[in-house]
Amino acid sequence: MRHLSYLAMAAMLVLTGCGGSEPSEPQPPPEPRPTVFDPLTQTLDRAAGVQQTVDEQAAELRRRLEEAER
Repeated sequence: MRHLSYLAMAAMLVLTGCGGSEPSEPQPPPEPRPTVFDPLTQTLDRAAGVQQTVDEQAAELRRRLEEAER
């Protein structure tokens, strides 16, 4: 009978230990650490920005040409 009370006490401790508490505010992700590929990715990002600028200018030029043809 004594083993049964120890078992019940152990089960009670395990179940109370599993109780959840209010979740804290989520932590922001850590800043990425610098790698050897950073200069390459920065160059690619800059190239993508330049390409977007060129595409916008080409679209504006096409729009102006179409207006001039009318």
